[in-house]
Amino acid sequence: MRKERKHPIVYSALAALAAILLIGSCAKESDKLSKQLARESFEAWVAKYAPAAYANPYKDIYIEYIERAEGVQAVPVLDNSWLTIDYTGRTLNGDVFVTRTDSISRRVGSFAYTTHFCADFLEYTSSSTKLCEGLKQAFEQIRVGDSVRVYIPLDKGYTTTGMNINSGYSGESGVTYRSLPIVFDLRLQAVTSSPFVWERDSVQRYAERHWAADEYWHDTVGMYARILQANPEGDSIGMDSLVYVYYEEYFMDGFLAATNIDTVAVKWNVYDNSNLTAYEAIPITPSAGTNVSVNNALYITLPRMRRGEVAEVVTVSTWVQGDSGNAMNTPEILPYQPMRYVIHTVNKNKEKDEEEDDDL
Repeated sequence: MRKERKHPIVYSALAALAAILLIGSCAKESDKLSKQLARESFEAWVAKYAPAAYANPYKDIYIEYIERAEGVQAVPVLDNSWLTIDYTGRTLNGDVFVTRTDSISRRVGSFAYTTHFCADFLEYTSSSTKLCEGLKQAFEQIRVGDSVRVYIPLDKGYTTTGMNINSGYSGESGVTYRSLPIVFDLRLQAVTSSPFVWERDSVQRYAERHWAADEYWHDTVGMYARILQANPEGDSIGMDSLVYVYYEEYFMDGFLAATNIDTVAVKWNVYDNSNLTAYEAIPITPSAGTNVSVNNALYITLPRMRRGEVAEVVTVSTWVQGDSGNAMNTPEILPYQPMRYVIHTVNKNKEKDEEEDDDL
């Protein structure tokens, strides 16, 4: 029986397929070898420059303990916990790519008066875009009160563009950290599984520690307020009143978040002379508060004030930016971020004042 001869095109296709498979196999071997060499290079670097960490491997990372928690403070980090952490990230050659410490930011030339340098507050989950795989492994080991230095190989660091640790806290200009071995100095300050309870309790503690018990009022959600400067002769502010307001908004540690008072902006080195309208009193009708999503604390407080009075308010995020925060704001508003306000009401209706001025 005569064998059927394959067409030359068929031979070409088979040859091409074989070449593709060979190239794919070589690529896989090359990638495997590249990862192996990268890992060996990383381990050699840690062994030479961080022997204390090299003696303490965990999974794919190395951890050097700077300070250890003891006793009841040694709380484990569980999935879906919210972490309060301070950190600075560097490449192996020491270049800073992120820091939440103002003194370090000044040293590397990334300091800005509009950046609120503070510990981060984030959720520890498998889907977190701030925590690379190496950091997730680290939190399996460290406890509240621990200060550590974590050495992370490139394949367990920030390997995709969807993950980002910088936010508004970038380090030295031009420093990249993607697909590189990195080092993190971390301090785990607190862990909570109930962030709303945590912020509500922090607001309550502030009011109880700083104010007399008989001088403030509060709601059931987590807002506390008092009159700083009374004006008994001022007109009452009703729900449908139009009132003009100046305000100061602060984080709970006293850092300015926003203001429309020019002298306050100057004091905090954030005055913007290109936007003078930002320092005008804002018109507010309290009943409109149901339609706003931010700064609702202003709308809630005004009906308890008179024109010409000054009030102080501390509140949970529900009445401010919302519990998800605002990463795009300058400065950044973290999730479940309680805030403090100083609210100044104009003594008279602005329109009436203008009419009186016209009559003079």
